[in-house]
Amino acid sequence: MNPGAFFKNKTVRLIALGLVVLLFVGFFLFIGLQLRSQKKKLAELNAEKIELKAKLDELQREQERLQSRTEYVKSLEGLLQYARDYLGYIGPGDTRIEDGE
Repeated sequence: MNPGAFFKNKTVRLIALGLVVLLFVGFFLFIGLQLRSQKKKLAELNAEKIELKAKLDELQREQERLQSRTEYVKSLEGLLQYARDYLGYIGPGDTRIEDGE
């Protein structure tokens, strides 16, 4: 059978044209839905990025605070303060005060 003869029928041509139009409409609808879905996902990821950035900033501040505290504890002044507070160390010129317990 000659392929050109198949499309000579007006009804077949209309059906074929309708299917092609339907295919294009479906394709563009699919692309539109995909873009919408990707925009939504991108917005979610941006919100998560902002949240994680805030958490990172908070953790960096905490790290700086702990680093500063570590340096103080390692210093002579920090060691003496610890010895006074927890070990009852009394240095030269210090006066012991009893709290009455």
